[in-house]
Amino acid sequence: MNYTLTLPLTALALALTACGNSEPPAHDSTKSMDASHDSTERNGAHKPDMSSDTGQAAGTIKSIGADNKFVTIDHGPFNGIDMGAMTMGFEVMGDTDLSAFTEGDVVMFEVKRGRDGSYRIQEICRKSSEEENCLGAY
Repeated sequence: MNYTLTLPLTALALALTACGNSEPPAHDSTKSMDASHDSTERNGAHKPDMSSDTGQAAGTIKSIGADNKFVTIDHGPFNGIDMGAMTMGFEVMGDTDLSAFTEGDVVMFEVKRGRDGSYRIQEICRKSSEEENCLGAY
């Protein structure tokens, strides 16, 4: 018997057995992909919810760009998209006018996701009361 060939083949067979089942997990077709699905991966990293392109939130203006095309808002969670409360800057779309707003204004605003994945304000209005939704129902 030739032991030089038998030993490597035995080692290979043991190694493959130790690796376990190499088949991919079966797809569970009972799970649906809707807006209520979990948006975190196993490692806890956030992945964006791609179920909607528009959302509304309320917040307080922190700053407005000199060209009135960029605004930083400390906002609450959005309705319609998976974005929690934070302070962030937004560009505005088209003819959205920021000239009537100042730092400290409490606003409602609607964003739309562009082809590049970033959200831009397409509508903004000043709130006069905590309950008011000056954009209309969402």
